[in-house]
Amino acid sequence: MHQEVYRPFAGNRISSAGGYAGSTGRCEKGSETGTFKKIVKVKERTKKKVTVKNAKGYKLTVKSKNKKIATVSKQGKTAFVVKGVKAGKTKVVCTAKKKKKKVTLTCTVKVDKGNDNVTIQPTVSPMATNNNPGTTATPAPTEAPVSTATPEPTLAPFPATDQYSYVPYEFADASENVEKGTIEEITYTSKTTNKTHKVLVQLPANYSQDKQYPVLYLFHDKDDTEGIWKDMAADQIIDNAIAFKAAKEMIVVMPNISGDKDEDIIKDFADDLKPEVEAKYSAAKERHNIAVAGYGLGGRIALNIGLSLPEQVAYTGAFAPVEGLLPYDGADGYFSNSSFCIDEKYKDYTFLMIQKGTSDDVAGEAPDSYHKALTDNGSECLYLEMDGAHDQELFKAGLYNFARRIFKRGTQDESTVNGFVTKVPDSAIKPTTHRGKIEKIEYDTETYDPGNSQKIHKWANVYLPYDYDPEKKYNVLYLMHGGGENADTWIKGDNIYGDYTHNRDMLNRLFEDGYCEPCIIVNPTFYRPEGAPEPSNAMDLTILFQYELRNDLIPAVEAKYSTYAGGDVSIESLKASRMHRGFAGLSMGSNTTYHSAFFGNYDLFAWYAPYSGYFGTENGNDADADRFNKIIEEGEANGMPLGYIYCGNGSDDFALSGQLDLMQKALVRSNILVPGRNFDFVIIPGGIHDMNQWHIHFYNTLKIFFTKE
Repeated sequence: MHQEVYRPFAGNRISSAGGYAGSTGRCEKGSETGTFKKIVKVKERTKKKVTVKNAKGYKLTVKSKNKKIATVSKQGKTAFVVKGVKAGKTKVVCTAKKKKKKVTLTCTVKVDKGNDNVTIQPTVSPMATNNNPGTTATPAPTEAPVSTATPEPTLAPFPATDQYSYVPYEFADASENVEKGTIEEITYTSKTTNKTHKVLVQLPANYSQDKQYPVLYLFHDKDDTEGIWKDMAADQIIDNAIAFKAAKEMIVVMPNISGDKDEDIIKDFADDLKPEVEAKYSAAKERHNIAVAGYGLGGRIALNIGLSLPEQVAYTGAFAPVEGLLPYDGADGYFSNSSFCIDEKYKDYTFLMIQKGTSDDVAGEAPDSYHKALTDNGSECLYLEMDGAHDQELFKAGLYNFARRIFKRGTQDESTVNGFVTKVPDSAIKPTTHRGKIEKIEYDTETYDPGNSQKIHKWANVYLPYDYDPEKKYNVLYLMHGGGENADTWIKGDNIYGDYTHNRDMLNRLFEDGYCEPCIIVNPTFYRPEGAPEPSNAMDLTILFQYELRNDLIPAVEAKYSTYAGGDVSIESLKASRMHRGFAGLSMGSNTTYHSAFFGNYDLFAWYAPYSGYFGTENGNDADADRFNKIIEEGEANGMPLGYIYCGNGSDDFALSGQLDLMQKALVRSNILVPGRNFDFVIIPGGIHDMNQWHIHFYNTLKIFFTKE
């Protein structure tokens, strides 16, 4: 009997910022659902054991969706056994409960004929190890994130991951970098209700009758009207999501349903509202281009439409839906417990999302009841349990999370979710006996002052992972400190504060536990030794460092240590190994990342992580953003793709505004930058200009760097 293991240290996600994918952590209460593209392969009449790590203290229950294909049974407290019965595919659902915390994991079981040995598949992580609310598990972090390809154009695939985010920083606010769409008010007379209804229709920026757009229908609560969506800044959330590539271009339709019965609203949707919209606007009509969503009563109605009209709707979002669809308190519902499911014909081509607020005393347990009934009936549903009451902040978060998951085709240019955290889990800094070591490397360089360059001698710290093997090739990360700091700041710890966020413990632990592949980390300094001439502006050090980096530091490090340059430090060799080299830095080190690594040495680096700031040029952010994009475009054209640029900052960091503005401008103008695929801007809620924030970004950087060849 073969065995598979679900490993710990998957990344987690909550909040983000400024239109960029953000991050979260792990919750101790609530519910999560993890659907993995993982396949557990087993032969007929053979068994495979699957172990769930981080499951200590949880009670596991397991269920096979089709016992004629495969059966499943628990083994001990943290494992289950899958047995192949007949060739085919089915799903196994594993539910882990601990007090109020519930995690539901789904994997596909493929049973092949015969009785040969099976191949153990790549591992995944079912349970996160963070302590932030609202996280779900993510696939193994050592693989480059890719969207699941859609075999047919009419499919409405599930998102690549089920992690969620609260509304990102300033995401509901107008931005000068975002071109707004237009909102029109129309009316139509419904044959179903015999009433004239008002409707708000939001068109995307640069709407054209020559192009067809998918359509999202939004339904309000019982005491509201169609105008409530604008009051909630839904238009701005959608505009920002589209501009920052978190969502597809779409038409958004917000009808007034006040006073109408659920059954009339459903009939009106199919017979009157939808045909009216499709006749007036350039709206795509296929089911995979139609989504419905709403909150409260509107959430219940959206859920009713999605399940009642599966031939017309592929995406359904219910934000804090109230009770009424299922029997309750002796009353009949619109569905029985057994009929509450996705039509079998559309089961694999439908996306359903239900959101619940942990303090919502209006919807109460209705969202959970709906989710449970769907799951019991074999219908997959993304269930997001988020902090919040039955209010606009909760509904806005529901809209944001739904909008960025719909109308996705699974192509390479679409965004994905990487599960970045906003709080490093305590387990990630737990000391280990497998500790890397720090060596000092010295090298000759010069000041590179224009017209007056002088020879100087410098040093840098080099962190070598535990059991460093000179016969093995290592990725290398050049990690720069900030103003007034030195090469000891990041890992060794300086003389004033020491390593108070435990970066070194975190490195050791994450490398040992397989969170990421062990790499060499170089901590240099842009400062010059005592007695050397200084430039008139200290910020010039972050720009002039590009020459020292290219000509002296990299050659010194990679001639001595085993990197993918293979000891050959010629420019040709360093260029050829750029996908195995990254640069990150905080504050003035962030400026060094932009100016010395990205602008100055893009041909030598593929991975960049500037934290807390961009101190721009006299040309301004517009020109710098265009320069930024031009470098990426030319790199792509010359066989030097961008690996990733992870931008980190804090919501209360004085260095946020300039960097955020630069990267927003770059993102909306770029045809290459895609959030989640090669770019992210992660903002730590409440984060200030200190190592507590940068420690989190460092954790996230280790997750994403060097994940592409």
